[in-house]
This record gives sequence, structure tokens and C-alpha cells, in this order.
Amino acid sequence: MRIRRILFALPFAVACLAAWFAPAKAGAFLAPPGHGEIIMASSFSDSTRAFDARGRLVPIPAYKKFELGTYIEYGLSDRVTLIAQPSVDLVHQASAQAAPPSAAGTNLGTRLGLANFGATVVSLQGLVHLPFAAGSRQAGFFDQDRVPAADLRLLLEHGFVIGTKTGFLDVEESHRWQGNSLPEEWHTDVTLGLRPIPPLLVMLASFMTVAGHLNATRSSWSWLKLQPSIVYDLSRHWSVEAGFFATVAGQNAGRELGSLAALWYRF
Repeated sequence: MRIRRILFALPFAVACLAAWFAPAKAGAFLAPPGHGEIIMASSFSDSTRAFDARGRLVPIPAYKKFELGTYIEYGLSDRVTLIAQPSVDLVHQASAQAAPPSAAGTNLGTRLGLANFGATVVSLQGLVHLPFAAGSRQAGFFDQDRVPAADLRLLLEHGFVIGTKTGFLDVEESHRWQGNSLPEEWHTDVTLGLRPIPPLLVMLASFMTVAGHLNATRSSWSWLKLQPSIVYDLSRHWSVEAGFFATVAGQNAGRELGSLAALWYRF
């Protein structure tokens, strides 16, 4: 139990650590007008374990997932960025009660700039998730985006320097409303990035989800995922990313282990 509390507190520990670093001017959190970026990413994960209601690992039928997605943002003005995130995933699980083998959908929304304090930027983002397939549903132990949903998110980004090295801290808190009688969720996402050399960005991200409202047919769930990755700039416009992720704690949630690769294009 103590280990799980430490793991769930990790995002806040990262935030406290970054507060010791001297601030410097960070890049604009919103995309400049007429500019943006496209990130094409793929990931693969599998598991034979899940966290039960008491946070203990238990065996489950073998699970495999491949996901392909694209993240697009475009600066409409100095204070408004448009966002689209279509994706498709293929799932295989040796269980008669598994979710459908494939799902596709898109996130659409807008990010609004609220305040800019030099090295710190605060924004508000709203997204809706639209599954393309009718009758999609969520897998019991894994976080599949198979139902309509809406997400309201508060974002804070802070830039800093350590000696001659630049970095950033990104903290996001969101509330997600879901269809099909699924519980509402709270999300806390934290990313710490540092450039040890100019073309290389090293990142450590954590993603924490906690389900809210309970009902007679649905159990609550929660999980914490960690995702280290590196991004290398090939040129002014192109970058490549590689990393891995793991669910390190949870309740009624799958223990996913996987890898990811992405191609970034800035315009």
C-alpha cells in the first residue's frame, strides 16, 4: 500500500522538483497563428496481468493492442489553437467478453490561452471524443476510447534552465465525461522535459486516471502510467521520437507494457 501511494504521488513530486530550477523563457504554449505541428505515432502493448480492486496483480487472458494515431494542432490566432487527433487501434484478447477487435475515433477541440507570465503559460482546453464505429464499448481492464466523451482540461507549462540546458514542466488536470453509463474520470498528466544537447529532448511523462461516480453495474478504476521517451530533431521541421510506457499501479485496470514511435512535423 505504501509503494502505491508513493507511485501515485510521483507526478506531484516531479512538479516540486522542477520548482527548484531557475526559470527561463519557454516557447509559446499555443501554436503561433498560421503554424502548428503534426505528430504521427504508433504504439504496441501487451499484458497477461491486471490490477484487481485491491491493487494486486492478477492473471488475465493475454491481451495485445496496436494503436496508430495522428495529433494535429493549428494556430488560429495568438490565443486560439485548433486540435484534431484521429486514431485507430487493433485489440486481441483471448476472452469471450473482450471488447471488439478494432476501434477508431477522433478528438476535436480548442485550446485557449488564459495567461502568460513570462516563463509560465496557462491555458484551457476542451475536447470531444467521437468514436467512428457504432456500438463501441470500453474494455473492462484497459482504457479503450470506444465511447463518446468530453474532456475539459486546465494546462500549465513552465520553462526553466539548468546551467546552459533548457527544459520545461507541463502539468495538466482534466475532467472527462463519458457515455454508455461509464463513470466520470479525473486525469492528472505531468511531463518533464530537458535538452542535454540542442537537438535532443529527453522526457518523462506520467498519466494518472481516477474514475469518479459509481453505479450498480460499473466498478471504479484508477491507474498510473509512466512514459520515458526521447525526441531527436532531424531538422528545423522534422523530429523522431522513441519511448516505452508501463502501468505501474492501479485498481480494476490493466497492467500495460509497451513501446512507441513517432514522427513529428512542424510547420
